[in-house]
Amino acid sequence: MFLALTGVLLPVALVAYPFGAGAVRRVALLWFRGVARLATLRVTVNGAPVNEAGTLYICNHVSYLDIPVLAMLIDAAFVAKDDVADWPLFGLCSKIYRTMFIKRDPREALKQRAEMATRLAQGDSLMLFPEGTSSDGQRVLPFKSALFAVAEGSENAPPPKVQPVSIAYARYADGQPLGNGLQALYAWYGEMTLLPHLMSVFGLRGAVVEVTFHNPVTAEDFASRKDLSNHCRDRVAAGVDRAHRRRVYEIPFDNVELVQYRA
Repeated sequence: MFLALTGVLLPVALVAYPFGAGAVRRVALLWFRGVARLATLRVTVNGAPVNEAGTLYICNHVSYLDIPVLAMLIDAAFVAKDDVADWPLFGLCSKIYRTMFIKRDPREALKQRAEMATRLAQGDSLMLFPEGTSSDGQRVLPFKSALFAVAEGSENAPPPKVQPVSIAYARYADGQPLGNGLQALYAWYGEMTLLPHLMSVFGLRGAVVEVTFHNPVTAEDFASRKDLSNHCRDRVAAGVDRAHRRRVYEIPFDNVELVQYRA
């Protein structure tokens, strides 16, 4: 079903590509929602995204499943490592969805920051995973502050809004917390191989994913980009911790909408 869904929608997205990001997103949303349903994910949302053009979203990174979950909620291009561009199938999908690929080369840092600043100034929102890699989802890794320089704006553009976002794979369909050895069911990290993990996910009963949107800030609120980075990490880590500590959900897992907003 996953291959059929992708096989049907990918050619449509390619046809839509010359008509701009909005046309591609309408097609991509069908794919994102389809993948979330095939994986039986139930997304609980706390707060709300800024949803303003040119916003920089800062999120922890747990799994490739973060992409469809977050893309259902936010219209933003993702910032990814450059090797993702060469992945079979997913690399092509990433390029169509206007992903920005970052090289791990200090000599490219200034150029890449300038490109990010240009895209933000032109109205593109960006989703940045400043841990630089995915984790087991139980903790938030240290943030790399270098790319936070883009939050300072430029001579021709004011500093963008920066919104920290937490994502946590909180519990399995039977109510068990996805910790104590179960985190690897959905978290993808270390030396895990993508395809076997993906096939395993499609065979599971499902999970609750909790996404929290924290209050937006700007670089002007902080003395340095390191302070901004630390603030974002603190907010993101607190959201992940709350999600894993939550043991009682107000709604049952079965027979609920794909996305449930919490007041």
